[in-house]
Parts: sequence; C-alpha cells; structure tokens
Amino acid sequence: MKLKNRIQNVDLVLLVATILLIIIGLVAVTSASFPTAKKYNFSSLHYLIRQSAFLIIGIIATFFILRIPKGVIYKNITWIFPISILLIILLWTPLGKGVKGQVRWLEVPILKFRFQPSDILKISAIVFFAKYLSKNIKRLKEMPVFLGAIAIMGISVGPIMIKDFSTAVVIGFAMFVMLVAAGLNKKQFLIILVLGVILVALVLFDPDNRFRLFRIFGLFSDSTDYQSADLYQARQSLYAFALGGYSGVGLFRSRQKYTNLPEAYTDFIFSVIAEEFGFIGSLFIVILFMTYIYRGFIIAYKATNFFDKFVAVGLSSYIGIQAFFNMGVGVKLLPVTGITLPFISYGGTALVIAIISTAMLLKISKQSRV
Repeated sequence: MKLKNRIQNVDLVLLVATILLIIIGLVAVTSASFPTAKKYNFSSLHYLIRQSAFLIIGIIATFFILRIPKGVIYKNITWIFPISILLIILLWTPLGKGVKGQVRWLEVPILKFRFQPSDILKISAIVFFAKYLSKNIKRLKEMPVFLGAIAIMGISVGPIMIKDFSTAVVIGFAMFVMLVAAGLNKKQFLIILVLGVILVALVLFDPDNRFRLFRIFGLFSDSTDYQSADLYQARQSLYAFALGGYSGVGLFRSRQKYTNLPEAYTDFIFSVIAEEFGFIGSLFIVILFMTYIYRGFIIAYKATNFFDKFVAVGLSSYIGIQAFFNMGVGVKLLPVTGITLPFISYGGTALVIAIISTAMLLKISKQSRV
C-alpha cells in the first residue's frame, strides 16, 4: 500500500519508459563488460553487480524525493549549487583523478570512492537556474536580469568545460532551452548564441584541447587510414552497426566488444546494443528516449508553477541531448565526445543522477496530477 501511495498519480508512461531503459542497460552492461571483466580477472557479473548497487541507491533516492515536502528542493538548492561548483574546482587539486588523460573524477581518500562531480552539477545547475528564472520571469526582458541569467550559465558551464567539454555542452544546452522557454527576444537570443560560440571556440582552440578539434575534423575526413586515432573509434562503431543488420547477431554475441570497440560498456554501449539487437533494438531505444522527452515536456506544460515548469524542461532536455550525443557518436553523426548513454551506460554517478532526475519529474507530475 505504501508503494502504491508513493507512485499514485505519477506519470506512468515516463516511469515505464525509465524502467525499460534501466533494464536494457543492465543487460547491455552485462554483455558489453564481459571482455573487460575477464581481462582483469573479475567475475563475469562484476560490472553488473556494481551497477545494480548504484541502481538500488537511485531507487532509495527516488522514494526519498517523492516523500519530501514540495519546498525542500526549492529552499536548499541555494547552497547545493555552490557546493557542486566547488566540487568541480576540486578537480584541479590532488583529489582529482585522471583516467586515460581526462581528469573528471574526484576520489574520497579514505573510502577510495570515485565519482564525477559534473553529473551532480547537471541537476544542481538546472534546478538553481529554474529558481532564478521563476523568481524573475516577469523581468527577464530587463538587461540586469538577463545578464544575471547569463552569469549563472557561465558559472555553470565555464569551469567544467575545460575538464569535461561534452558535459558542459549538455548543461549549457539544457539551460539554454530553459531560457528559451522563459521567453527571449531576438536580441537576447543572438547574445546567448554569440557568447556560446565564443566560449566553445576558446576551448577548442586552446593548445591543450587540440585533440577535440582533430576529432571534429576526423568526423568529416575521408582518410583510408583505418588505424588513425581520430577515426578508429568511429569506424569500429560503424562496423558494429553493420554487423548487427536489422535483427542483430544475438544477445552476448557481439564481436566488436572484445578487442575492436573501445569503452564498449560506457561510451559505445549503444554500438554493442546495435550489433546484438540490430536496427530493431536500436530503434526501440530511440523511441523510449523520445517518449521520455515527450512526457517530460508534457509534465512541464501541465506544471502548476514556473519553478516546476523550468525544472521539468531542463531535466528533460539534459537527458534528451545527452542521449542524442551518445547515439550520434555511435553512428558517426557527431565527433567522439566520451559521454555516456543515460540509464544504460555503465557508471554509478551517472545512473543515480539520471534516476534522481526522473524522480523529480515524477514528483512534479504527481503534484500536477498529469
């Protein structure tokens, strides 16, 4: 009865779509991580067990969010957001840990526990920005208020863009959609656009980030050097799609995940799914994400206050653009970004944050009786 009361009046379509994505993710992680588990002499289910542990944390967080009073998140985001920015800054300290040249993780010294602070920033930045917009919705056309919105976006995106460019783009895009939903005139739209282009250009043309430019150039390259570092991952991903055909080679039968496809259970898990389940399986995942985004915007439309509306728009946009980036990389529509597929890719922090985002959407839908 308690479980029934918790989920009563929530958006069941969004809930079912999320559950299906998580189940697919657990199966995909089990299959895609098998070669890596064997390489390090782990159990075949090592990564599945770890992912399941974080799933349990996410489920507990969901019931907590559905239970807390309506104003708790609104009141406490004022200090949660600055702390999430501080966590990003700590990446430049000895607490920051690099993996394959990218310092994106913080490690708790005593517990030896690692997490990505950028995932936490996704939610905190969106919710804090939603609070700012809801408080100033009638004065957004005024230059001081608009500049305040730009400042929040800059603080949210600027620091993390150096360490995790793709995540910064996801956060920036979600906040931009929120700002558009709040109402922008043409002049404000152009200002945001120009500032965004300048910021991206500054990062891409920084000598320490030239590898990102090479990845972009590699996207349009017709080079026949199949072992080129800039082309290798994209080509191997396309091979996985080609091998999968319409119906796939079958569960656990992917060949690309063994030696050819890097980061098979994280960044390129969609490619493994495409190889094992084919076009049909890939299309099903796309439909699930489209359903998620659609229901998220419906929840935003029916929300009873501006804060909930902007939170729903921002969270739905973040999940949607991140999924688009990951799948776009897999089919060589976008340059390799190193971003995960929400709910599906292996990664504890990312999974928990995605589930918490869904819990917040469900809470809004429950309050609005969608």
